[in-house]
Amino acid sequence: MLSALLAATALSGLSACSSDDDAYTPLASPRPQVVVMYAPGGLGDQGYNDCILAGVQSFKKNFYGKADVYQYSPGSINEAERLLTDWLSLPESDVPALFVVASDDYEALTGMCLRRHPLSANKRILLFESDNEMGLPVTTFHLTMAGASYLAGVTAATYIDGLRQTGESKDALIVLAHPDDAVTAQAAASFSDGFYATTSAAKVDTEYLADDWTGYVSAQLAYRNMSRWSQSYSFVFPVAGGSNSGIYRYTREYADAPLTAGMDIDQSALSRNITGSVIKHIDSVVYNYLEAWLTDGELPESAVFGLASGYTDWQLSPFFTQYEPVVAAARDEAVRKEKSQL
Repeated sequence: MLSALLAATALSGLSACSSDDDAYTPLASPRPQVVVMYAPGGLGDQGYNDCILAGVQSFKKNFYGKADVYQYSPGSINEAERLLTDWLSLPESDVPALFVVASDDYEALTGMCLRRHPLSANKRILLFESDNEMGLPVTTFHLTMAGASYLAGVTAATYIDGLRQTGESKDALIVLAHPDDAVTAQAAASFSDGFYATTSAAKVDTEYLADDWTGYVSAQLAYRNMSRWSQSYSFVFPVAGGSNSGIYRYTREYADAPLTAGMDIDQSALSRNITGSVIKHIDSVVYNYLEAWLTDGELPESAVFGLASGYTDWQLSPFFTQYEPVVAAARDEAVRKEKSQL
């Protein structure tokens, strides 16, 4: 299903930047133009980036003939810089133009490019998962995982507490791509909050896969590390993008694998060890922002969305519905804690 979607997308405007010939070259069209730049190597993650893709494709389908949509999946940060620079360098025109920066890995790059090439009157930029502390002239939104991650922590702690009766109880591990992503760091902290609010008989550790964005595309490393992690941990909470697939693969292949959590979409089908998934309905968020821009001529205001918005949630997998009562009991506290962080 995924390969078919990607193949269809490639035929309808998705390009992987790889050479100087891949510079952004819009058609001479009077229709509003949307450029979407995905995270480096992000597509095909069966999660966050593919969910963004689904939202963009839905917009293309429903507004066919009313906007031109160009999609790019850069192979590196340097290629992304060239693409954004090319777009910013285009002369001002009467055609509305929107550049969707679909990853906070590009935030510093976006600021650097805007200092060299300010936005012209017809151009707008939508930056994902940013609080815009740099004060850039862009619109941002942030889907906070804090509330959903808190509920995941409650679930993990309840499971580990139950193991104590058999003497098999171990600790929990958070796996992050790298240490400099504020969004995933907040999710990790909230998971720990939910965990320690439920039990004091176990602890939560954290490990990083890399020092930079490559931690999101290190599935093989995550897979290898699981053999070590399985010796010490009963639950692994992975917030590492495409690298999570290595963790899920291990849980499918080894009977002694710890329980884990899905990310961004319902991933319960990927492994019987997935207790639940931190859901991000980013496809709906993207669609709504694009529709508002096309319809109203301006983007909605920057916003943060969490549990109360319905755009995020902790969804238990079918094999773990026994945790529904503890999750329901903790939901109000998860929402309260999440709102206190906004």
